[in-house]
Amino acid sequence: MPNQRFYLKLTIIAALILLLLIPQAFMLGLVGERASWREQAYQSIGQSWPGAQTLAGPVLAVPYQRTYNSKETVKDKGGKEREVLREVTDKDILYLLPSQLNIRSKLQSSLRYRGIYEVPVYASGLQVTGEFNTQPLLDLLADNKGKQIRWETPQLSVMVRDQRGIASPPALQWIGAEQAFKPGNNLPGNASAGMHAKLPTIDLTQANRLPFAFDLELRGMRAMNFALLAENSNVQLSSNWPHPSFSGELLPETREVSDAGFNAHWRASSFSYNVSGALEQCRQGECAGLLERAVGFDLIQPVDVYQQSERSIKYAALFIILTFVVLILFELLKKLRVHPVQYTLVGMALLVFYLLLISLSEHVDFLRAYTVAALASTGLLTLYFGAILHSRKLGLLLGAGLAGLYALLYVILQAEENALLMGSVLIFAVLAVLMLATRHFDWYALTGNTNVGTPVPHIATTTETE
Repeated sequence: MPNQRFYLKLTIIAALILLLLIPQAFMLGLVGERASWREQAYQSIGQSWPGAQTLAGPVLAVPYQRTYNSKETVKDKGGKEREVLREVTDKDILYLLPSQLNIRSKLQSSLRYRGIYEVPVYASGLQVTGEFNTQPLLDLLADNKGKQIRWETPQLSVMVRDQRGIASPPALQWIGAEQAFKPGNNLPGNASAGMHAKLPTIDLTQANRLPFAFDLELRGMRAMNFALLAENSNVQLSSNWPHPSFSGELLPETREVSDAGFNAHWRASSFSYNVSGALEQCRQGECAGLLERAVGFDLIQPVDVYQQSERSIKYAALFIILTFVVLILFELLKKLRVHPVQYTLVGMALLVFYLLLISLSEHVDFLRAYTVAALASTGLLTLYFGAILHSRKLGLLLGAGLAGLYALLYVILQAEENALLMGSVLIFAVLAVLMLATRHFDWYALTGNTNVGTPVPHIATTTETE
């Protein structure tokens, strides 16, 4: 009969653990819901502030008309065939990339708020210099000997992903003279954001170098990227944002990250960063692909509280099972009776920790939120353990053990790269402690005789009363 009561209670406790997984799943859903609200805050700010930016260019577009005579075979009224010469004129555009492109960017970040959510935005001061080589124009003339080439007004185009980010109209320094930029990149395709400048006629008597320079203040949020459209590119970027996540086709050649910000340097050539395919698409009428292959960084938040909260909730089942196992052991060793309702309250107190963590971390830093939630949950359970086990020392012992587990969990949450390894070691260590601590227990004696005061064979126990 005592055996049946014990196994029935184990069954009830197992069913209780399964039921407690329902509020655990609810809190995982709550984390996802709060994270989606944060994303809505990003979108809300994005409606009134430029989004993630990509700077591409400049690209030199030189339109031309080609006129030549073409032989055609025609038939006269009598059906006799003869050859005639017809003058044919077609139009095309030659797109040139800089032979050298240098970009220096100093990015100042700040935070914008929507409710309790903060979103990083930035203003980037850009200094763009470089030069074009007119040799491709001379090559085009050489390839069309015997044909008349009439050059039309060239233009310099700069593409950006979000037109709203151009804070003030910049001026272009072209071969020592100043040219005015106009809105829109004036390139074919769907991506028209950016700016362009009409240029004077290019001297084609010999191969020349055409230097250019302009300063640009570009605003955006979340990310900044550069499309390295040049034979040789050199990008130097500095920022006061201390938590960059470098992304794109190439990682920086050198980088320095500190609490005060970071510096990064990219260097690429036409061999390491082939854009001929995108340039050919632009020639065929779709230049949006020039924005796709880029390098840069994302402004990530230093601590993603929702990600860490979600990871901590996944350990809830371990905390519940371990606490219930310890309570069962004290029931058997101390000849106490803990009601299933008391197990339920203990399980709910363990789950409330995660609810406190989620709500507090939205208002204070994660460490402070974790500390307050852990102290509140541990303090409550310590008092409750002391009451249901009729021993303050046992309550303090269990509370100290629970506090130690919370401390270990925080260390695991901070070790992103080694979190799985440390979590596995923690589970193994807990299981090893339980197995070694109970290796000499006579479980038949413990579970077969549950009368208070009856000695248990082969186990030395002390009853503590206060």
